[in-house]
Parts: sequence; C-alpha cells; structure tokens
Amino acid sequence: MKKNRFINSLGFKSWTYFVFFALSILLLLQFFQLILLEPFYLRTLRKEIKIFTNSVADIYFSDAESKEKAYQLYSLTMSNNACVIVFDSNNNTTVSGFDALGNSGCAIYNNSVVNQRFIDILENTDEDEILLQGDFIELSDQEVMVYGKKVYIEDQTYYVISNITLQSINIITKTIQNQFVLISLIVLSLSLLISLLFSKIISQPIVRIKEEANKLTYGNYDLNFENNDINEVQELADTIDLAAKEISKVEEYRTELMANVSHDLKTPLTMIKAYAEMIKDISGENRDKREEHLDIIINETDSLNNLVSDMLNLSKLQAKAVAVQAEAFDLTEQLYNCYNRFEPLAASEGVTIDLQCQPELIAIGDASKIEEVLNNFVSNALKHYGDDKTIILKGYYKSKNTIRVEVTDYGTGIDEEVLPYIWDRYFKIDKKYQRSKSGSGLGLAISKAILETSGCKYGVISKINEGSTFYFEIPSIDLDEVQKL
Repeated sequence: MKKNRFINSLGFKSWTYFVFFALSILLLLQFFQLILLEPFYLRTLRKEIKIFTNSVADIYFSDAESKEKAYQLYSLTMSNNACVIVFDSNNNTTVSGFDALGNSGCAIYNNSVVNQRFIDILENTDEDEILLQGDFIELSDQEVMVYGKKVYIEDQTYYVISNITLQSINIITKTIQNQFVLISLIVLSLSLLISLLFSKIISQPIVRIKEEANKLTYGNYDLNFENNDINEVQELADTIDLAAKEISKVEEYRTELMANVSHDLKTPLTMIKAYAEMIKDISGENRDKREEHLDIIINETDSLNNLVSDMLNLSKLQAKAVAVQAEAFDLTEQLYNCYNRFEPLAASEGVTIDLQCQPELIAIGDASKIEEVLNNFVSNALKHYGDDKTIILKGYYKSKNTIRVEVTDYGTGIDEEVLPYIWDRYFKIDKKYQRSKSGSGLGLAISKAILETSGCKYGVISKINEGSTFYFEIPSIDLDEVQKL
C-alpha cells in the first residue's frame, strides 16, 4: 500500500514524466542523426554540386576578363573541394579544367586526360543533366558524386561536369555515435537531477496544501496557506481557502437553521400542549374560555402546518421537483389582488401601500407561483417599513418584452455585506432570532427558488437608513399578440 502511494504520488509521477520526456528526445535525436544522416547528407551534396556547377557555368561564360574568370573559378573550386571541366562537344576538345582534388579524388579527368565515360553518358542522354554516384576512380575505393549539365551558347553545346568526393559515411556515423553516447549520459544525468528538483518544486506546495486542507475533515476551517510563485498552485490554495470560508458560513447557517426551526416547532407545540392542559384542567366547563383556548390551539396548529408546508415546498423547488407552467396571465390584476389582500393589514398598522401599476401588464410564467412571490415581497416590506410608513408596489414595462415588479420600503435598509445572504433559509440580519409574527420565515428563500426555476432575473437594492427595493423581471408578450389569443 505504501509502495503504491509512493508510485502514485505527484512527485514520482512528475519525475517519471520528465525522464521519459528526456529519453524521448534522445531517441528522436538518435533517429535523425544515425538513421536519417546518410539521406540528408547525400541530398545536401546533390544540391551543393548543382549549385557549384551552375556557378562555374555562370562565371565561365560571363563577359569578364580571362584572368579574372580563372581566378574566380580556382577560388570557387578550392572552396568547394571539387574538380570541374568545361568541354566543347562540337569540336570534341577540352576547353578548360579546374581541380582541387588531385589524382586521388578527381574522377572526371586524370593527368589532363578527360574521362570519356562521363562525356559519352552526357552526350547520349536526352536530358540536359546527369547525376552519378560511385567509386569511379581507378585503384581507389573512394566514392564520388559526378554532376554534368549541357550549356547551350549560340550554336555550340558545352558540357560542364563537376566532381565532389563523398566523405566516408561510416566514419561520420561512428564518430556521431560515439559522441551521442557521451551526450546521452550527460543529458540523462542532468534530466534526473532537474526532474528531481522540478518535481520537488511542484509537489511540495501541493502536499502542504493537502495537509492544510485535511483540517477541514476535523471541522477546522481556519486554514493558513503559504504564498507560492506558481500561479496555478496559488490559485488552488486561494480556492480551497475561499471554499473553507464558505463551508464555515454554511456550517454556521446550518446551526442557526436547526436552532430556528427547532424554535419555530417548539413554540407552537408548547403552546398547544399548554392550552390543551388548560382546557382539560381549567376551562373545560367555561365555554368562552374553552373557545378562546381552542382558537389559540387551532392558530398554532395552522402555524405549524404552514411552516412544514413552506419547508416542503422550498425543498421541492430547490430540487426542481415542481413543474412550472408557463402561460400568459394578467400581472396587473395580480398586483391589484396583492394590494387588496395586504391593504387592510397595512392600514391596521398605519402603513400606506402605494400601488403604481401600468395597465395591461401581460406576463408569461406560472401565475400562482408569481403570486406567491408578490405576497412574500409585500409581507417582507410590512415587517421593515420606515418612519414614513409607506410601501411602494410598482409594476411597469422595462422593455417591450420584459416587465419589472418592485416592492420598496423606506426602513433601516440592509448592509451591503449581508445582501448576498438574505435569500438563504432563516437568515437573520441581527442574529437574535425571534419567532416570525406571520409566515414561516422562509418567504425570501421560497421566492428565490421560484424565480430561479422560472428563469426570472431578481435582486435587491438597499442602503443603510434609506430602505430596500426588492424586484424581479418576468418575460412579457406584445399586446397585439394578446388580442389574438
């Protein structure tokens, strides 16, 4: 198990990959140097002998003075380690020759005697050039390359034939092979050292990150990561650190949620039990008192039922287990219904609901779900109205295909740092939980789930001591299309 852990470690794997990469490079170099060396060498020689021969022809048949041409041709022949002749085919006489190889290396002529073999080959071919390779020198196994071409000057034909010796490819290959063994040993040694250093640089920060992240399994969310020069490693550390902070918040919310739900469940259950005992022991014979106590029991039972129903609905919405029926409906009518529903409650507390609604707001969505969102937004505003005791309920066309609904209060507002969390279950700004006077305390969480399921944009704009505006945007259709329905 320990052996497998070492083999599968990042350090060992990175070291292995680096060594494998070095070996691959060496094998590739060996393939090119030893196997492809000869074809490359011969192809280069063919190209060079053609360039050399063409240069000889250009100089020889130029208008320069004879001395200047002779000097240039000897220089060119010496620099290319070659020999060359220019032969007049019409008069069948040698015009001129230049030799940098001597008797042991020149195959096209020897001691001023032209090798008629190449002349005949060039003369009898239909092509304008020949290229030959072989051991054409007598009493020598020296391999040479011969290139000849026909040059047409006015009515005369000249043969320009050059000769370059081939160095022993076996000797070259052996030399490179011996050198390659030494280079391979050096490269492998360096690659082993560099790969060890490289794997250490890469793996150690990640190992430290892993050890620090292990604290999460023990519920310790206070992680401390060292700064790293490698961007990706630093980004990984930052991501885990951010995740730890978010998990810490989630754990805090979970604890609060359990406490809040327990409180919401315990309070009505306690009251139901207490009033049931009072009916049993005290008010059983007193009709008025009994009715009063029974009404309290019924109200508390309804509160429990609403809480359980809201939690169940929220879970279904978040699990996308509730189908949303998208169809055209009159949002203007819904806004008026919402106003009529809450206006008496608001008036009892001295609050004014100012309805500002454009006519014929035709939306596309699930009417019953959007109605629930409206009710939750207005109910939330009634808990946070300001000294002016005014709530604004507004609906209007934001664009041709979008309707925007806003619910504004002028209360204490919400801190900017808290805004992202107000949509969470049972989130409380002041952290001092109090049982909600009405509703289950899940209104904003349910609204969020409904709007996200419906694909509606939503949010809140709030400033401390200036109030808050909760809004959502829902798709609409043209009034002309509505007339056709």
